[in-house]
Amino acid sequence: MSTRPPPPDTTSAATSKKLGDQVYDGLAEQIAAGRYPIGSRLPAELELASQFGVSRPVLRQALGRLRAEGLIATRQGAGNFVLRRSDSRRLDFGPLQNLPDVQRCLEFRCGLESEAARRAAIAHHEGAIDGIALAIDAMERAIAAGGSSIEPDFEFHLSIARASQNRFFVTTLEALRSQVEFGIKLSRSFSERPLDERHRSVLDEHREIYEAIRAGDPERAKQAVARHLEAGIARLFS
Repeated sequence: MSTRPPPPDTTSAATSKKLGDQVYDGLAEQIAAGRYPIGSRLPAELELASQFGVSRPVLRQALGRLRAEGLIATRQGAGNFVLRRSDSRRLDFGPLQNLPDVQRCLEFRCGLESEAARRAAIAHHEGAIDGIALAIDAMERAIAAGGSSIEPDFEFHLSIARASQNRFFVTTLEALRSQVEFGIKLSRSFSERPLDERHRSVLDEHREIYEAIRAGDPERAKQAVARHLEAGIARLFS
């Protein structure tokens, strides 16, 4: 099994990502509220960085995510323009009703996320791949501290969707957040394996996905996600 080298200056990178997420949320909310209408130009980077109290590299993380999700587009020499408002709230899959519903959700995710991982390996965007690594680090820290790793687990899968550079993967997975987190929790509570063994197995599955994307191997990444989610189905229904 390959060993993932830790990203340089992990604490600084994690802080930068958190600030980038906050700026993204703020800009997405302002666009949704109509402060920046569709077709309008966003303020210059220096002005936005000052508005949010962040550095320009942090601001560019947020702008890059907005571009990846199709909310804004950059016009050479003219700046960033609003293309659309966030529509993630319009997509509602509803709560999971029973165990067959959980199984269907996992089967749906298998197709969706396998393809997102394949696309992420093809895109091979270095900054987005670093986001996947940070999510694994957060999972490891949560497990080591004896806390819940459900939220960073979801963030890992969402980071892959973002790395695909396709907003439709991101929007669909964000709309599935409550269902995904419920399925993760249920899978772990139903497992009869010792806790340490279960944690090692789940982390190994996540690392294999990360390594495949980092290596730029689309088919390996696709198959690694399929194996991970199929293992989740097996943990629940075998």
